[in-house]
Amino acid sequence: MDDSWDGRRLLLVGTYTPDSDPSGEGEGVYRVWFDPITGHMADGGVAARTPGPSFLAFHADPPTVYAVNERAEGTVTAFRVDGRAELTELGRAATGGGSPCHVLARGSELVVTNYANGVAAVYGLGGDGAFAAGPVELAHTGSGPVTERQEGPHAHSAAAPDDRHVLVADLGTDELRVLRGDAQAGAVALPPGTGPRHAAVAGEYVYVAGELDSRVHVVRWDAREGAGEHLGSVHATGEEAAGDNFPAEILVHGGCVYVSNRGADSIATLAVRDGGARLEHVADTPAGGAWPRNFTVVRGHREEPDHLVVAAQNGDSLASLRIDPDTGVPADTGHRLDVPVPVCVLPVPITRIRRAEAARG
Repeated sequence: MDDSWDGRRLLLVGTYTPDSDPSGEGEGVYRVWFDPITGHMADGGVAARTPGPSFLAFHADPPTVYAVNERAEGTVTAFRVDGRAELTELGRAATGGGSPCHVLARGSELVVTNYANGVAAVYGLGGDGAFAAGPVELAHTGSGPVTERQEGPHAHSAAAPDDRHVLVADLGTDELRVLRGDAQAGAVALPPGTGPRHAAVAGEYVYVAGELDSRVHVVRWDAREGAGEHLGSVHATGEEAAGDNFPAEILVHGGCVYVSNRGADSIATLAVRDGGARLEHVADTPAGGAWPRNFTVVRGHREEPDHLVVAAQNGDSLASLRIDPDTGVPADTGHRLDVPVPVCVLPVPITRIRRAEAARG
């Protein structure tokens, strides 16, 4: 189904604000209108003023956006999103820790990860999308060999490899912590010094961006057993760059895995080989700005190619890259949009929301 409105797609962009930690010059969550044919972006103004919305997630039914508020005393905020692309706050909840940096919405459950103390917070959601129960706070212990970054647990993100489990990437302990329901159920060990940041799921395989070792790791996931096996890794930029390059976001699209590289300021394209068990570095594309953090895929219009939209945190801008439909390698369209300290880009299916509103009368 086409997610466009007047031919454009809606993107919500999270930023750092003067009252977040770290602080920035953003005003909260911004609207951006994206042209899926040309890659052009247009400013839609501020959608919500909220402290440090450094990561966003969308829940389809009912249409709800969740934003972490990255501060010393972390919170997460729920917003109803309507067909006019307006955000209305539904409520805010404490996250049980500091520096919440990721939120995952799945069914009637929300998972927020706190970087500062490593706590993963699990909430129950009501039928209106608001917080209904929790959080259940799941703490952890452990450390890693990179002493200045791995003195203790640092939960950095959550991913759902199946309908029963959640994997929490713990940068501080070099693990994918396994959650089942609202309890911890083991962990998948990664090589010491990996510093797992974000993970992307494709079938039985999970691809993990190592922030500290500048590598992309492959894990085979067994949903029945709730366990994973580390299969190997490749350099995130095609060459050794640990200490100088810090991978951030990782996404699977088509037959490729894409990784943003802060330091190299590039988007790496990795081809999926051996049915998913192995990755091969194919290309590095300039990201279009300094310190590319989060990015997203925007589907093409009809027969047009897909795009990546990249948030250049230190470049105060978004960049659009066109994905070659034959090779999977993105190329810069040249289109930029100024946004202060953008750190997350979230596509929202605005036309589906408008059609649902029209159907309800």
